[in-house]
Amino acid sequence: MKSEAYLNADYQCIQKEAAGGRLVGIPGVWIEGKTYWIQNGYEKLIPDHSISVHIKHISKHSKVQYSEIYVRNHASVAKQMKILVLNHYTQPFKEHLAFVSPTDNIIFHSVDEELFLVNGECNGCRLEQRTIQPQWNIHTEHIWSKRGNGILKYQPMGKGASVSIFSLNVEIKPHTSTIGRTWTIHGKEKQDVMALNSYLIKNHTSISP
Repeated sequence: MKSEAYLNADYQCIQKEAAGGRLVGIPGVWIEGKTYWIQNGYEKLIPDHSISVHIKHISKHSKVQYSEIYVRNHASVAKQMKILVLNHYTQPFKEHLAFVSPTDNIIFHSVDEELFLVNGECNGCRLEQRTIQPQWNIHTEHIWSKRGNGILKYQPMGKGASVSIFSLNVEIKPHTSTIGRTWTIHGKEKQDVMALNSYLIKNHTSISP
């Protein structure tokens, strides 16, 4: 009979195989020097700051993963914070290159012959900060240059087991909500993913597949 450790190892292997190699986004928020990742991908209550976060995944196109991040301020004072989105490839041992495009203000992940474009916006403002970090830095202070000020450590490129992180500045008035949007577009050619990206920036309605 297998021990619990062996069963957990089997389960993790099955999960890895089921993922099949894809880019996965993990949202989070930074507030008052602390970082909170929404690991289940759906919702999180942060009672210390009177904040709640809800994620809505929306189907827009066969080549697009699109999510809306609803952040509500339950306090009687305004809140300054950052919405964070971390993207990682589920099979980091493959030929994976992640890099920031400062000209376009977006992030790309290149895996074999597949290209992934990562972008987002909140209240009409696009990415404030973007960086590429080693995957083992995710749950440490090493992703920050100044964690207390919410300044990410800038690194424009990474290979293998690397993740991309971007931030969106948010100010939420008392007892109100704001919506951040994030999307990942995959394709073979840069011009194709850029065309879909331009459409999503201009339109928040569905795209025909």
